[in-house]
Amino acid sequence: MNQPKEYAESNDLTYRDVDDLIKEFPEEFKKMKGRIIDVGCGPGNITKGLLLPNVEKDAVIVVQESEIHFYLGADLCAAMVEYAKQHHEVKHRLSYIQLDIQTPELPENLIGQFDNAVSFYCLNWCRNTQLTMQNFYKLLRPGGKAIILMISHHMIFDVYAEQAKDAQFSTYMQDSNEIFPPHHGHPNAEEMLRKDLNEVGFKIQYCSNRWKSFTFRSWNALIDFMMSVNPFVKRMPDDLQEDYREDVEKRLKIGLPKKRSGNSDENSADFSISLLTAVFEKPLN
Repeated sequence: MNQPKEYAESNDLTYRDVDDLIKEFPEEFKKMKGRIIDVGCGPGNITKGLLLPNVEKDAVIVVQESEIHFYLGADLCAAMVEYAKQHHEVKHRLSYIQLDIQTPELPENLIGQFDNAVSFYCLNWCRNTQLTMQNFYKLLRPGGKAIILMISHHMIFDVYAEQAKDAQFSTYMQDSNEIFPPHHGHPNAEEMLRKDLNEVGFKIQYCSNRWKSFTFRSWNALIDFMMSVNPFVKRMPDDLQEDYREDVEKRLKIGLPKKRSGNSDENSADFSISLLTAVFEKPLN
């Protein structure tokens, strides 16, 4: 069973940012013990390759993947979990389950069962942020800590908003706003996250919203990546898909800053995203 293409192509970016996060908070990860839930596993390689070696050696990780996911679709989510089980399960230490983190009723057998929670590049797909954080609170035991990394702004969503108004593509993108990160376009993304965490009852230890850049080796590599994770192009007839790809490239080139000659590889493409990072704890009482 091959790793799903959508994750195979985004792996370098995700791996780099999770690695950076672990290096930024090494002691927080080293202190993670007992049962840990990783919300949004992807194919499982990052959980196994980065998270598992950096937590307490006897910690047990349970990895959650949503049953329903606009971005991937239920079938691909099921395939992702199956891939993770086959290739990245570790007996007695790392296992995988399907669960909707936005469910209004968590399974009773999961409530209060985790000492720590993490989530990397997943919560930006959760539109109901307060319900999501309420579920984090319920999953954790008193004193349990969570570390999350999520997209707050990504230029591709600005492109989607423009394309959804274009008569050529609008038929296939009527629900485009449903995949926008809940903090996208808001100048106070950090304050929004802090508000949700405070209202649920978490004690915030760290929260920030920062820009990071990633360099693709070429424009083709950037557009290939953008198309591989695009949820709309698969809906379009074959004869429209090439026009759509060209439109994505045109809009990105307009929006991205031009490279200065001689300063870097002029064939490469620099792309910036804004990421929310937070470390928070469920109070003991």
